[in-house]
Amino acid sequence: MAHVVIAGAGVTGLTLAYLLAQRGIEVTLVEAATQFDRVFRGEGLMPGGIQALEQMDLLKLLQELPTQQIHTWEFVVNDRAFLQAREPEELGIYRPTLISQPLFLEALLKRAQTFPCFHFKHGTVQGLNHESDRPDARVSGVVVRQAGQEVTLTADLVIGADGRKSAVRRLADLPLEKLDYDADVLWLRMAAPLPESDRHTFYGFIREAESLGAYTAWDNSLKMAYILPREQLSQEQPLAQKQRQDWKAIDWANRIAKIAPPSFAQHIRAHADTLDSPVLLNVMLARCPQWYRPGVLLLGDAAHPMAPIRAQGINVALRDVIVAVNHLQPILQTETEVNLGAIDSALQNIQSERQPEIIRCQDLQRQEQDHATQLCRSPLLRQMLMLMSPVIRPFSGKVWMARQHQLRFGVRSVLLDPPVLS
Repeated sequence: MAHVVIAGAGVTGLTLAYLLAQRGIEVTLVEAATQFDRVFRGEGLMPGGIQALEQMDLLKLLQELPTQQIHTWEFVVNDRAFLQAREPEELGIYRPTLISQPLFLEALLKRAQTFPCFHFKHGTVQGLNHESDRPDARVSGVVVRQAGQEVTLTADLVIGADGRKSAVRRLADLPLEKLDYDADVLWLRMAAPLPESDRHTFYGFIREAESLGAYTAWDNSLKMAYILPREQLSQEQPLAQKQRQDWKAIDWANRIAKIAPPSFAQHIRAHADTLDSPVLLNVMLARCPQWYRPGVLLLGDAAHPMAPIRAQGINVALRDVIVAVNHLQPILQTETEVNLGAIDSALQNIQSERQPEIIRCQDLQRQEQDHATQLCRSPLLRQMLMLMSPVIRPFSGKVWMARQHQLRFGVRSVLLDPPVLS
């Protein structure tokens, strides 16, 4: 029987392990962390990601967890709203949805553990085993450090789903090429929720050279993303320098309130005592020219770290998983000797099918960030936008939604083949 080892029990690794086990394929999932602790990561599902979960028969599981839908997108420059886009009501359950990734992973792990061919191990991947000492030898398993001891797991295929700092990628010597991206993100969380009427709106605020995104999360907390332009780090911007040295020394409630419109600012100041310490995310936008070597495959952020814009990380990862299962299921679901050559050929086909969408989505993410950066850099552009807002606002939402289509639904249709059980 074929055996697959997957490193990383995030959304990519766990959904993949679940689908393989559901199809009767022996799979061992290895996770370094002892608990799912992903506070600001992987919370946003776009319609395409929700459709992917539906194909995996996981939509009901998702609906059993606390979630928050986004119904409206609103963007404001210097107190002047220039864009408001409403999610079509006919989307229903497919409207963008904010979830708790830890709760989702915990529920999915319980479901996966009902399959006898699913195995879960806490441990860290220390090395890759090979069939021989030849430089091009096929990967045949992993070495996992578990409770102070090293354990060898043999595998017909090793899959690295262990995130943007992937150990499998490093051990397999698969280079990662970083792409230009001009901003990092400082995440902030406020326990005090917005008024009920505002909880289904994603806000984007720009005032002078500073920008902020804000939304109500699945637990009704208010989460905010303060954008840190990287160019500030090499200039005489005291705020950026001080942020890097001592985040807690800054009065962030006041800082955010100065960027936001009056009603939002009033809420921030009134509940400043509920604002948690900020968390810095160094954004990595990158991709591997090659996702595979004989016996090993990278998926999700391990193969192509995404920027935070439109929550593409979790959504494209779910679509990676569908394509991988479609290619691997017919080969791995066998009662005869596993065809290793067919597996390795499938790895190339998986990348070939997924790579065009990844490139397109990363390009769109950079374009979106470039638009915001230009507004922050140009007082003239901001002034023009404010003056024109009464004219452009009636149709700007529709234009924006059309531009976002591929980030919301994916570049092309991705359909999961049904399980074929003997």
